[in-house]
Amino acid sequence: MGNEDFYKLRKEMIPVLRTKVHELNKAGIQNVTDQEIWNFLVYAKWKSMKEISLSEMANDILSLCVEQKEM
Repeated sequence: MGNEDFYKLRKEMIPVLRTKVHELNKAGIQNVTDQEIWNFLVYAKWKSMKEISLSEMANDILSLCVEQKEM
């Protein structure tokens, strides 16, 4: 998938990204943004994938662990 494809899909994932940011905030992690989460997954996890569904993206966002984010 190209970056322009991810850009289009990001709009669909905004509610999921905000949910994850809220979850991290409740866990005491205040300085993580939805854009940082998105960028991490695009470049670290999804970069080499040819196709990904919205449900797979949502699952990856919501299952992201703090330890993974700190890489």
